[in-house]
Amino acid sequence: MKILVTADCDFRDADILSRCLLRKGHDVLFQVSAATGNFQPDVIIRYGSIAPVVPDVPLVQVRSISAGRLSDDVDLFVFPGKSDIPERFQRRFVVIPQPVNTRMFYPVSQPVEKMILAPGRLNPAMGHKTLVQAMTLVNPDFRAIFAGEEDYYTVEQMQDYARGLGVENRVEFIGEVEDMRSLFRRAAVGVVTSLGNQPVSREGMEIMASGVPLLAAATDGLRDLVTDGVTGLFHSPGNWKQLAGQINHLIENQGFADMLTGNARKYCEKHLSYESVGDRWTEVLEQQGFR
Repeated sequence: MKILVTADCDFRDADILSRCLLRKGHDVLFQVSAATGNFQPDVIIRYGSIAPVVPDVPLVQVRSISAGRLSDDVDLFVFPGKSDIPERFQRRFVVIPQPVNTRMFYPVSQPVEKMILAPGRLNPAMGHKTLVQAMTLVNPDFRAIFAGEEDYYTVEQMQDYARGLGVENRVEFIGEVEDMRSLFRRAAVGVVTSLGNQPVSREGMEIMASGVPLLAAATDGLRDLVTDGVTGLFHSPGNWKQLAGQINHLIENQGFADMLTGNARKYCEKHLSYESVGDRWTEVLEQQGFR
């Protein structure tokens, strides 16, 4: 099948989808403009709101991080999770999760450090202050590493916040990390403390695929990803005392932590790998007759 993927937002997600489809043998062109050139697609997959108009070629709209408008020219909407579907949505749609590269992110057999890892930019929506607060109750042998670029909050502002709580020596803000794999391999616990809906939690998926136990805020997008008590644990958004208790529980109960990570890895391989998501996209496109 010849597939044109276009994007004016969510460029990383669009690129990853293109790679998934290429692995399944499709002829895929990914571009950020609205021109097709000599490429004559069987179907167009759009991230955002810009796509070429090609007569008699179906248009698929992916509703991802930046959502994209619900326009009338779309033949099929694809949502990354059930929680992202608008209430009483009447248009034709399917649910296909965003994938994670399970060949790049995978468990390794090596001793972990007494480290709690929180990936993600320093933005209030990421809820990093929840973990900083939790560190006041967490086993004092453990430290928290925040890996993400400055975004609204600066490193200095976050360090000042930690200093005000008396945990400045147990938290570290290391900025953006190009390759997170070395940190995942060292982490004892992974935390995603989002305070609002996050349709695609790439941080959460990468933690799960890497064999690190995940503690996640119970927001809509993360609830699509995690099964509480099976592939991770939920805390109420912003509830730092609950989060601290969960961290200490995992620290003290390695068998339970191992159960969570084993289940999470199996889930990623079965439902979120490039191969499984590519299969699902192929199945949907063929069922819709887009070829």
